[in-house]
Amino acid sequence: MTQQVTITTGARLHFGPLAAAGTSGGKFGGVGMMISAPGYSLTSRVAERDSFTGNETIAARVAEFVDRIRAASNSTETVTRYSVEIHSTIPAHSGLGSGTQLGLAVARALSVLAKEHDVPVEKLARRVGRGLRSAIGLYGFEQGGFLIDGGRAATKDEIGTLVARIEVPSDWRLVLVSPPQSVGLSGEAEQRAFSKQPPMSSALTGDLCRIVLMDWMPALIEADFARTSSAMYDFGLRVGRFFEAAQGGVFAHPRMARLVEVLRARGVSGIAQSSWGPTLAILCANQPSATQIVSDFARTSEWSDCEFLVVEPLNRGAVVA
Repeated sequence: MTQQVTITTGARLHFGPLAAAGTSGGKFGGVGMMISAPGYSLTSRVAERDSFTGNETIAARVAEFVDRIRAASNSTETVTRYSVEIHSTIPAHSGLGSGTQLGLAVARALSVLAKEHDVPVEKLARRVGRGLRSAIGLYGFEQGGFLIDGGRAATKDEIGTLVARIEVPSDWRLVLVSPPQSVGLSGEAEQRAFSKQPPMSSALTGDLCRIVLMDWMPALIEADFARTSSAMYDFGLRVGRFFEAAQGGVFAHPRMARLVEVLRARGVSGIAQSSWGPTLAILCANQPSATQIVSDFARTSEWSDCEFLVVEPLNRGAVVA
């Protein structure tokens, strides 16, 4: 039996659904991409007793995922115990897909320890109860890249179908900006927001699909930075307007909304909120451009208490060592 396995993930940006609460066609769907940081790194071993070390909150989530995996196995054999050590984490409820990446990392680690090396990511997701609305984080964990989720069949409670994956130019960068002491919707609050949200109109779904198919995808394939930036902003703006009542504005945090105004006035066009926020993602053509944005804003009094992080596109899946 494998004695030890370490899983290292990236983080997930989710730019929005394609058919939230739609009454026909695929449910939800969406567009997103994987980035190099922040990420989870955890090491798991078979042990005499369960031991989950690291951040207390994250350790509790790991314990929950391990319990889910055991419940899903329906095994009558002796229960295997695990030691899981968490080395690095993704901030929770920041719009970066922390729950899915952690759940899949735990599920993959335990499957490898059990000599199940080729378990499909969809099966791993079901073991830990992830992918109920968006499959972007699932396929991102497995493959990385820019991903388009075609949604779940309207008559089935299935994981969304990956309809396209495109590699993001490796020299592009993203600046992540997060305000202090602020989190996006999650858990029961997120459930309530979706339950109160009216169905997305077919016209809006059509606009979003047009942006993705006719602008965003070809621009990425052609490595057209300006066109990609424009599509990213246009898509996020429409999604933000749809969820404006639920999240308190087109952007979830007023300071991030203000930052978008300032950046747009300076000619920066590729800006979008990830999921419920509050994290903003700013697309940059290269490392110097990203560094310049951080230099210009992180030192100003208005945004000096915000967190700025320059990250790379991640065009591969999680690393299993």
